Amino acid sequence: MAESKRHDWGLIVAGALLVLLAIFITAFPGLTLATITAILGAGFLVSGILDLVGYVRLKGNLFTSPSPWMIVYAVLDIIIGIMLLLHPIVFAGVVSWLVGIFVVAFGVIEVIGAVQLHKFSMPMWGWMVFSGIVDILCGVVFFIYPAMLAVFLAVFVIMRGVSLIMYGWRADSVLM
Repeated sequence: MAESKRHDWGLIVAGALLVLLAIFITAFPGLTLATITAILGAGFLVSGILDLVGYVRLKGNLFTSPSPWMIVYAVLDIIIGIMLLLHPIVFAGVVSWLVGIFVVAFGVIEVIGAVQLHKFSMPMWGWMVFSGIVDILCGVVFFIYPAMLAVFLAVFVIMRGVSLIMYGWRADSVLM
């Protein structure tokens, strides 16, 4: 009797979408950095405005008195958001560093996870080590060459996409 293979099609589709995203990043590198900067700027701006609204709403509450530092935090969020939105090129290096920190952390966590998988003789731990090391190298490049963000972000996203496709295809061997 033939052994039935189980595939996780959700992971496979998510992986394929990440590969398509990597192609988009490679095709439009300038747009990628500007978009990331704009999203961060909008996020800071909205966060600051919501913090100010929250402060005003909580100010008269007998049970919850907001800290004056909440105003400082909100104003800083708004200033950072406006600066990122108005001067995305100036702050592109900062964005590159933030993405680099995230990618290095992701790579380290992936290598640690691979070591744990290896302890239990789970498949694909070698791919995870390789992928984690590539992630760490991409993150380090973000620090050294911020202008290369799009290229190495595409590499990172392709690694994630391929990993998800592989995990989805091999779901029968990693699901218990």
